[in-house]
Amino acid sequence: MSMIAGTRGAILDINMTATAKKRKTEVPGQALGFGLQYTRLTQLLLGAPEGSFCSLEVLDDMAVEAATGEVTLVQGKSALTANPVSDRAKSLWKTFANWMDTVDSGSCNPETTTFEIYVSRPVRGQIVDSFAKAKTESEADTAIRQARKKLWGTSPKYSAKAKLSDEISPFVERVFTGNADRLNLMVRNFQLKTGSGSPQADVEALIRRHPVSLSKVRHIADYLCGVVKRRLDELLEKGLPAVLSRDEFYNTYRSYARSVDRETILMSRAEKPSSDMAQSHMPRVFVRQLDLIELPHETKLGAVNDFLMAAADRTAWAMSGEVDESSLADLNERLKRTWSNKRGRCTLEFKGRDPKEIGQKVYFECMETTAQVQAMTPPEHFVPGCMHHLADTLIIGWHPDYDGRLRENGAK
Repeated sequence: MSMIAGTRGAILDINMTATAKKRKTEVPGQALGFGLQYTRLTQLLLGAPEGSFCSLEVLDDMAVEAATGEVTLVQGKSALTANPVSDRAKSLWKTFANWMDTVDSGSCNPETTTFEIYVSRPVRGQIVDSFAKAKTESEADTAIRQARKKLWGTSPKYSAKAKLSDEISPFVERVFTGNADRLNLMVRNFQLKTGSGSPQADVEALIRRHPVSLSKVRHIADYLCGVVKRRLDELLEKGLPAVLSRDEFYNTYRSYARSVDRETILMSRAEKPSSDMAQSHMPRVFVRQLDLIELPHETKLGAVNDFLMAAADRTAWAMSGEVDESSLADLNERLKRTWSNKRGRCTLEFKGRDPKEIGQKVYFECMETTAQVQAMTPPEHFVPGCMHHLADTLIIGWHPDYDGRLRENGAK
């Protein structure tokens, strides 16, 4: 190997090591900051009023322009570790200095503009909190005066001003020496918004407020975030302003939600019970109902399996949001009506026959009942299992005198 080649290899190793160190410490935060704007814009579109437009890097980092003429300028800040709105944070004072320039240039009307800093995780700061709480002219004056005193010291000497770091000094100077009335308006219309720490989870939280199945929320969030990024990138590629219509976004949202949130089959979440578990439920009331009409052990064992699996599915579907509990209550009412009709018909058809035979006829006809839950078809075990649930509480039964016989034996 030549000396030149060896030297190049050593330099390459050094550069790669330096790059790796940089990537471990800096790149994740930078990448999160770039991606945050797209995610936050998705959040803004989900919460924007009808007729509004949301933009990226047009009026500010992000902006919402309502049909009424009101505007929200948004500065997005990702924060893995540092606090971008602490009292002496460069990002805080640079943001306010830029807003002062925007107002002074006439690019926005501070009376109808909301100035927002959005941080992806919960953060606080004494100065930024006081600005966000100030809603009257007097409160804004007090907040500005206290902030000036904290950074510059007491008026008129401002003895602490010279000690302010060079990093933030020019931005603080721009804010405090600008037009006092405009600054007051800006502070009154300022708001600090913070996320949970996961912008993606916050998108899902917004979708969860809408009438979509909880099991579909993540899927819909993935789609919407992708749509927003692609549409914005397409506009930027053409040299056009990155502006999206809230109404067009919602049309896309509704269409997609309808297409994925219309399942026709409910998938079972239940596992087949073990033999020991099934045997442990043999003393239950609904099994004793089968004893009254003298059904074989295999039929009773199948009934226990249906009962347990239906109970597991009811719990799983309710927890996941796939099925609303009111729909299950409605199903019970429909099953009770079905049982009542079948019982009446079987009693008439088998009049004078052995009560056990009448009970068996009622039972087998009810076990063939089909029903939908929220317009979806449940697994085969579910409706029979729900029938057994009703039989377990003596709401329905198979033997013509099931209620009297079982209550005599202590069933409740």
